[in-house]
Amino acid sequence: MDVVIKVMLGPGEEATFYDQILTGPMAQPGDSGSIVVNNEMRAVGLLFAGSDQATIINPIINVMKLLQITI
Repeated sequence: MDVVIKVMLGPGEEATFYDQILTGPMAQPGDSGSIVVNNEMRAVGLLFAGSDQATIINPIINVMKLLQITI
């Protein structure tokens, strides 16, 4: 929780993402944009990126704020 991560976008170009959730490897290619749920099947985040070492998730509350939506 509350992870800050820098992502390489291209040669010499990076973006910094704040307040992310970092988990172990659980994503497969094509999973970006998927809703991540907890054991109670409640949305906790939007899958952002993954590798064979870690998965990065945008907290759902931040996504909802930016998109100005409520559930």
